[in-house]
Amino acid sequence: MEIHKLKGFFWAIQCRSLSEAAHKIHVTQSAISQQVKSLETELGTKLYERSGRGIVPTPEGERLLHYARQILNSVDDLESEFAELSARPHGTIRLASFRGIATYQLPWIIKRFRRKHPEVKLSVASKTYDTEILAAVASGEVEVGITSSWNDFVDVEYFEILSYDTFVCTPLKHPWVGQRKRLSLNEIAEQPLILYEKGTSIRHHIDAVFAEHGLDPDVSIEVGGFLALKEYVRIGLGASIISGLMIMEDSPDTIHAIPVTHLFGKLGYGLVLRRGRYVSAALREFMVSAGVAPERIPAVV
Repeated sequence: MEIHKLKGFFWAIQCRSLSEAAHKIHVTQSAISQQVKSLETELGTKLYERSGRGIVPTPEGERLLHYARQILNSVDDLESEFAELSARPHGTIRLASFRGIATYQLPWIIKRFRRKHPEVKLSVASKTYDTEILAAVASGEVEVGITSSWNDFVDVEYFEILSYDTFVCTPLKHPWVGQRKRLSLNEIAEQPLILYEKGTSIRHHIDAVFAEHGLDPDVSIEVGGFLALKEYVRIGLGASIISGLMIMEDSPDTIHAIPVTHLFGKLGYGLVLRRGRYVSAALREFMVSAGVAPERIPAVV
């Protein structure tokens, strides 16, 4: 069984499309098709079917996908490790980041890194959902992800680099502006709330905190992205719950921010790497530029 056939099959399933897989690994669509057909002949079974969602694996294809992922990840690690024996940091670091960090903090991390290592290229994908980032890291689609601390880390290791307080933000003309007492969960739950859409880690955490205290908040609007959320708050459609990352980047004359870390806790952001991954020199240097102490970075995660 040849590695390039496994690679073609793996990306066909990951992309749910032969043409997208071909574009991903820089081969022709007919080459991908032939590789998968050759595997089916070699293994004596059908490996995928077509559906409304594109290409989906058969049960036998699921089993092969499991082994293909392990084999291809090991090959990537082997190539990286031996390249490091005789070279400076080089190549391309593939990165997936939560959209807030990708907008506000990642550019400065990359600038610090590029100052020291201009020969290393970076490929950055901005993601909406943390689950997308964790899946991309676990599958080997990217070397490193940046996501929030409000996640369950099963197949990856998390290295925190930033931590922020949480805030309720309101319009500038709101009864809470200027009051000195701490807000309670009950008070917040009674307000019309504008929250991130379901599926995001911050929304999952906020919902869990309310549920833990037996509260059913008045979520009047769900919206994706802080800029849209901020505008909804600014014009008086409700209040929201956000991290200090967004407050730091916003002008104080557009919305009012009230600390609520005592209710929701701090929100951290950090790098995630697949467990068992070899940390190349380029990846190590990127982690240091992001704020991870060198002594915290093992040769193999």
